[in-house]
Amino acid sequence: MDLVSVTERTTLLDPAGNRMEQVIEHRTDPLTGSVASINAALGEKAKAFLGGPDVALLEDLQEKSRSGCPFCAAAEKGTRFLAGVVAEGQLRVGAAVAMPNLFSKCALDAVVVVDPASHVLFPSRIAQRAIADAVLASGELVRRARAADPALVHHVAGMNFLHPGGSSVPHPHFQVHARSVPYSGLARAMRAAADYRARTGRPFFEALLELERGGPRHVGTSGPVEWLAAFAPASQKEIWGVLPGASSLADLGAAEAEAFAEGISRTLSFYEESGTHPFTFAFLSSPEPGSGSGWALHVKLCSRPAFRSLYSNYDTWFTPKFMGDDVHLEAPEAYAARLRQRW
Repeated sequence: MDLVSVTERTTLLDPAGNRMEQVIEHRTDPLTGSVASINAALGEKAKAFLGGPDVALLEDLQEKSRSGCPFCAAAEKGTRFLAGVVAEGQLRVGAAVAMPNLFSKCALDAVVVVDPASHVLFPSRIAQRAIADAVLASGELVRRARAADPALVHHVAGMNFLHPGGSSVPHPHFQVHARSVPYSGLARAMRAAADYRARTGRPFFEALLELERGGPRHVGTSGPVEWLAAFAPASQKEIWGVLPGASSLADLGAAEAEAFAEGISRTLSFYEESGTHPFTFAFLSSPEPGSGSGWALHVKLCSRPAFRSLYSNYDTWFTPKFMGDDVHLEAPEAYAARLRQRW
C-alpha cells in the first residue's frame, strides 16, 4: 500500500515587507483518492479569526434547553414506530431510546436518544455506557428495518452534536437511516476496496491496519476495535475506529458496541479538551452482513467549529463542499500523539 504525499512551498511578503515561507503537504487517500492539504500556519489563522469556545454560553444553553426538550420526554411525548417495525412502539436498549424521526429522509429514519435522563452538552459528560447502548440500538434498528422490508439494506448511523456540528436538537442523539438506494460515498469506497482486494489479494483494511500499527497515526485499541488518525483526512481532526472481521452494524454484539463506545468517548473528550465541543461521526457499514465482502465496519469522527454565539463553518467552504478535498490546520500525526495519551 502506497501513502502518497507531495510537498509544496509558497513564499510571500507580509504586510511589513518581511519574507515568509509556508510549507503545504498534499496527501492522497489510499482508498478513495481524495486529497488532504495540510498547512500548520493555518492554525494561527484559526486562532485569530475563529476564536475558542464560549464555555459559559454552552453551560447556559445546557440549562435553558432542558425545559421543553423533546428528547428528555421521549418516552411520554416521542413518536412511535408502526407495529411491523417495532411492536412496542419505541425501541429500548439500556439507557437508549429509539423512535421515528418526525421528518424523514428515507424509508426508515430513526432518532436514538443516547439517554433521555442525561441532558448534557459537553462531550466528556456523555456516558460511555449510554453510547454503547445507542450503538447497539442502531444495529438492532438496521436488523429490524431489513426484516420489515428486505429492500432496506443500505444504512448509516451517525451523530451530529451542537449547532456547529449540524445538530438541530441539543440533547445527545444518534440518527439511523435505512433505505433501498445505496449511499454514494460508501458505494464508491466499497468499490475501491473491492478493486484493491482484486489487485492485491488482501482486504484493504487488513493491509491498512498492518501498515499503521505502531506508527505515528496509530492511537490504540479498545477491545477488537483499532483507532487511528486518517493519513489524508477529509475532515478536521479525523479519527477512525476500525473493527476487523465485521462489515456491518447488523453484525454487532454487546462487546463490539462497548469497544466502539470506549474509543468514541475518549475521542470526544479529546475534542472537548482541544476546544471544539461540536463533533460529527458516522459508521460506514456494509449492506452485506458478515466478513465475506472484505469490508471492515468503521466509524469516522471529526471535530467541528468551536461553539460560540457567532461561529464560522470553516469546514464547509467551497473546496470540501464541491471539490471533495479539504485543507487542514494540523498534521494527523500531531493530534494522534495527543489523543494517544488517553489510551
